[in-house]
Amino acid sequence: MTLAWQLAMSRPSRHLTLLFFLVVTSGGSLAQNPSQEEVLDLYRAASDAYAHQDWELASERFRQVAHLRPATPLAMESGFYDLLAMHRRMQIANLREASTSEDPNTLPEMNRLRFAQACSDWHCLASSWMQSQGIPKPPNYVETLTVRIESVLRIEIEQAFASRNYRKTLSLLNQIQRQATTESLELELLGLECYVQLQRWTDAENSVQSLQLRVEEELAQIPPPDWIERFLLRQAEVAMVLAKWKDAESTVWKIRTHFPECKVSAQVDYVLARCWIHEAKFEQARQLLASILESHRDTSGDLQAKTWWTLAESHLMQRNYHQAHACYEQVLKIAVDSKWAQLAQRQMAMCREASESAIADRSKANNSAAVRSTQKQMPKQSR
Repeated sequence: MTLAWQLAMSRPSRHLTLLFFLVVTSGGSLAQNPSQEEVLDLYRAASDAYAHQDWELASERFRQVAHLRPATPLAMESGFYDLLAMHRRMQIANLREASTSEDPNTLPEMNRLRFAQACSDWHCLASSWMQSQGIPKPPNYVETLTVRIESVLRIEIEQAFASRNYRKTLSLLNQIQRQATTESLELELLGLECYVQLQRWTDAENSVQSLQLRVEEELAQIPPPDWIERFLLRQAEVAMVLAKWKDAESTVWKIRTHFPECKVSAQVDYVLARCWIHEAKFEQARQLLASILESHRDTSGDLQAKTWWTLAESHLMQRNYHQAHACYEQVLKIAVDSKWAQLAQRQMAMCREASESAIADRSKANNSAAVRSTQKQMPKQSR
């Protein structure tokens, strides 16, 4: 259970005693109408709506409190629980959208942007209050507000990642003070995923290495935690892209050993096939790639395109230009509107030119520098 969700399940009314102290000691501006008691009554009403999961009503009343007592701890508390109520409404809207659409990211972008701006505004207000010199700060509330700020950052990270804004996700991750907790592990894995998606392979490798000791300890458990499986796949992929083929293949066999019912078997087989192609084990690799196409027909188009592309490259390395051309055609059919299309068209043209050339032959493939050079030309696509 995340920190943000734990906070969302707590009743804000628990803080009323502290808030009453903060309200009546925060300066003369609070003596204006309405009275402090009336504002606190409104806060209690917002808290009750929140406790009964009436998120819309809770947000409305928390915003009224924040408007009546701007730039005060009471406003910060109200703004914080307003954000949690907004977050819960967005989660519910996401579930509804997902049940009626094939795309799980169909929540209107305007809602995401509005919520992100609300988080940013609240964060600025809370940080300014923490840094101000002339305002008395009860130690208990300083500690509470520090936790609040971190929980909002975690929600922002979640939203940025869901929006596939990986650069912003990494920027927000850098603002979190990481400790040796389960949640810090989740953040580390999130950072690794961002590096992979952004194709920052050296950073991804460093991230993998930073978690290596913990992974080895967790692998000793029977069964190992589920997150290890996904991590090892990313480790194998990073090694593959960086042409560290022995490391990639070793990691693949580690996955197969510890996770016999692997949930990402197609991706694991793809990495192994790439390793075998590097070793010039073409027939073994093609059989494995063919099995991916046969048994995972409902997987993403990107995986299908990569599999056909790799089949094509294996034929190209052996100068089987007609077979390579046919495989590139399959790539083009699957990924006609994607970044793969132009690459496939270029390779198809090369195959046609080579097959028509009088000097084209079918010399035996080997594991020479030429084969390795062709491997390096394989496109590094985000996953």
